[in-house]
Amino acid sequence: MPRRRRNARISEEDKQRIIDKYEANRDFLITAADLGIKRTTAYGIIRNYQNTGHVHDSRHRASRHHKLDESLDFLVMMIEAVPTITIKELNETLRDTWPRKQPVCDSTVARPLDGALITLKKCENVPQNRNSPPVKDARVEYAHYVYETGLQKHRVYVDETGYNLYTKRTYGRAARGERVVRTVGGQRGGSITLIAAISDVGGLIYHEIHVRSVTQIFNDFLTSLDVILDDEDALVIMDNAPCHRHAAQSMTNHEVRYLPPHSPFLNPIENCFGVLKATLKHLLNNIAGSCDTAAARRVGQTLRAYREDKLRGAMEEA
Repeated sequence: MPRRRRNARISEEDKQRIIDKYEANRDFLITAADLGIKRTTAYGIIRNYQNTGHVHDSRHRASRHHKLDESLDFLVMMIEAVPTITIKELNETLRDTWPRKQPVCDSTVARPLDGALITLKKCENVPQNRNSPPVKDARVEYAHYVYETGLQKHRVYVDETGYNLYTKRTYGRAARGERVVRTVGGQRGGSITLIAAISDVGGLIYHEIHVRSVTQIFNDFLTSLDVILDDEDALVIMDNAPCHRHAAQSMTNHEVRYLPPHSPFLNPIENCFGVLKATLKHLLNNIAGSCDTAAARRVGQTLRAYREDKLRGAMEEA
């Protein structure tokens, strides 16, 4: 009897020969012995054939690429419907949908999703009515207004943004398999608010930096901006945040126009704040580590006042 090398894989042809003998009601063990296959292995081949109807061993021989061929589209459809569904939930749904299909492990479900260019990402919260028909109609109305009237005026965009002394770079570099660790203080300290106005012709035309609540000082900012614009035919544009509700009362000499709801992308000052924050992160990354109690005592300030001064200086520089 020929001896088969230990752990040698049995070919599909040899399995088929054994199954053919079994189907013909002949002694398949003789064929297995001629092929150098153990009796227990031959019984396993027949048992697998009885359970699955396939020649290959469903536990080990099924190739990865065809296990989910017929259900991959179903997986993609489920993810499109519920993006937060987990791999385990996907696998459980597959088993419920195709109970007679060979069960697979969770990693086998995840692998073809990578091939379909579906990856794990951080969820982004989007308001339910962000793109509702009324909001879209409001955007169209705003676009018509700007095209017909706004383009003939000096457009000034106003908004505010807040920063903390520990605003830092989000990403860093480290060796593969190691975390990027940054040591920070136990308290974040106070925040500072920047209110700014930019123009389509003059860039940044006015700004103020405050440590108080925006609601208290926003109308004062608009009063100062109204004086700066003087007798220009200016159109002041801002979003409909709660602190902006009484803007028209402060801008007595100029028209105030509100953006449609959920439409920050229509205000170019958001791009300005994005560049500002990137620059501010670079500056604060170099000074935040030294803004401790000892440094504040050396200049005779409280830690809070010292940090506020540092942050204000960095914001002015940015």
